[in-house]
Amino acid sequence: MLNYKNIRMKKFLIASTIAAVAFASVAGAQGYAFSTNLTVGSTGPDVVALQTWLIANGFSIPSIASGAAAKGYFGAQTKAAVQKYQAAKGIPSTGFVGPLTRGALNAGGTAYVPGTTVATCPLGFVCTPVAGTTPTPTTPGSINTPGLAGSLAISLQSTPSNGTSVDKGQTADVVRYKLQAGDSDMAVQSIALDFNNRFWLYASSVSLKDESGNVIATKSNLSQNDFTEITVGTQYRLRIPVSYVVARGATHYVTVTVSMLPVTDRSSATVSVTRAEVRSVDGTGVTDTQIDTNTRSFSFTGSNNGQVVITVDAASPLQRLVQISTSAETNDVVLGVIDVKSQNKSGTLRSVSFTVRTTGASGGGGPAASTIFTDVKIKAGNLTYSADSVASTTVFTNMQIPLAADQYVPLTILAKVAKDTSNVFDGVSASTTLVAAGTAGGTTNIPSVEDATFNTIAVNSGTFVTSDATFSASSAVLSNLTATLGAPIVSNNTTVGYPVSFSFTVTAGDNTLFIPSGLQVTAASALVATSSSGSATTTLTDITANPGTIAGDTSTSTTSTNGYFVVPAGSSRQFTLNGSINNTNGTSGLKTFQITAVRYGTVSTSLVANSINYNLTPLKVTPTF
Repeated sequence: MLNYKNIRMKKFLIASTIAAVAFASVAGAQGYAFSTNLTVGSTGPDVVALQTWLIANGFSIPSIASGAAAKGYFGAQTKAAVQKYQAAKGIPSTGFVGPLTRGALNAGGTAYVPGTTVATCPLGFVCTPVAGTTPTPTTPGSINTPGLAGSLAISLQSTPSNGTSVDKGQTADVVRYKLQAGDSDMAVQSIALDFNNRFWLYASSVSLKDESGNVIATKSNLSQNDFTEITVGTQYRLRIPVSYVVARGATHYVTVTVSMLPVTDRSSATVSVTRAEVRSVDGTGVTDTQIDTNTRSFSFTGSNNGQVVITVDAASPLQRLVQISTSAETNDVVLGVIDVKSQNKSGTLRSVSFTVRTTGASGGGGPAASTIFTDVKIKAGNLTYSADSVASTTVFTNMQIPLAADQYVPLTILAKVAKDTSNVFDGVSASTTLVAAGTAGGTTNIPSVEDATFNTIAVNSGTFVTSDATFSASSAVLSNLTATLGAPIVSNNTTVGYPVSFSFTVTAGDNTLFIPSGLQVTAASALVATSSSGSATTTLTDITANPGTIAGDTSTSTTSTNGYFVVPAGSSRQFTLNGSINNTNGTSGLKTFQITAVRYGTVSTSLVANSINYNLTPLKVTPTF
């Protein structure tokens, strides 16, 4: 039997009989954690435990006491007993076992076990063991400081800071507390949070995580029954049962994570946690309650407040080569695909602006957008709108593109490219950038989205850039570029060369292409090459094509000066050139050999009229001599 002496009296025990009654009155629910709300009609082990505790502590349930009814059903007599208990504890006497009542039960002592004697400290007292007795801890969790009194301090931390933004359907960390134990291990039984609104209308769950990110407690499927209304409209308390031990002298951090409802009709609001309360038990079995009244707030974007969200669509083309015509305009070149969403409410897209950026073939400034494009359009579903005018900032107004709530709508930017009669657009690139919210081209609120009452919906700021489209009027595309360096060729213990293989695919556009078959790297051959050191030479002794020899090919001898391979219009052929790289002056170091262009003609009598030099960077090798 554990004996105690009182060290801080709030009340006086007049006689041993009174003490016995006090001890009996607190032989409560500790050891059986009530985590489920109970009311008339409830059944199961929680009800059995509740009825056992009530009867053992003097709250009569006549039908069970007389044997007329078995435990396990929450009826009218159980409700009456709960109401008496609530009145004794200063809890609203509703007869409903909700968070406040469960918290009182869970903090009220060890569970009643018939035929046993429970020893603990009476409520309202702080006790220590009498010297010479053997203390027996009665707290949940791993308490390794039996008989030691302690406390658990709670304090708000600076991060997450005020103003964290949480949208519906999102999960976010909103507040963090430090828990610091004193002279005893402290078994945390519950953490209560006060919210400044009816938070169950906004969130589906509230979780508590430790500093390692482990979830130590969660309240899911939040409803009104999980909250106690402290002040109507402004203070609602959520108590979360916890089984978590903070060791003596240790410090832990607990983060509050909220998961907002994916669908809610609530307006945007500032949600505040105005109070945090931690209840814990020390090594003597005494409950310690500590409170932090600092406020932490976060913003919630609700259904009644829209927001325009914009991003690049996954189908927006990546960097690419676009064939254009020298004799006619090229229609419907896709410059990019942008997704627009009217979040939380439906809207109508009225206007949008894009900056069209161009660069020249050498990387400098390219021709003006109005020179390259004769028209720029936006297509959304079955709706197509032309730009007010084509310029460096291209503005679209007077649009009526419907945006259903919370659904991305792809906007495809289409350009009509002018005919390139003089090949001035070869190698010119263009990309588009969405003009951020603000004023551009004389139009405000870009993009402008209106709701059903013609109010402008706020735009989520950001910059969105589509990938480059590089134009070529030469009707040829180079792809599948590879360069392979073989094992070194060694003579007299010195590396004198390397086998090398170059491979690429040529695709013809509107015209049949003629690729010279002579392999010496000269101005008249198929390849133009550079050597960074000037002392590495290449000898290409073999060329193969896939498909092999086809109708139209002439002499493909490696020494031929006028032979050629044919690439019919609209088809592709892969070419592989094998040879070696040699170090002619015997100097050491890296030697880079790079093919910088592939030459071809559009008629057989002008084999070197054109060359492809787009994206040939991968076609190089760097041996070490």
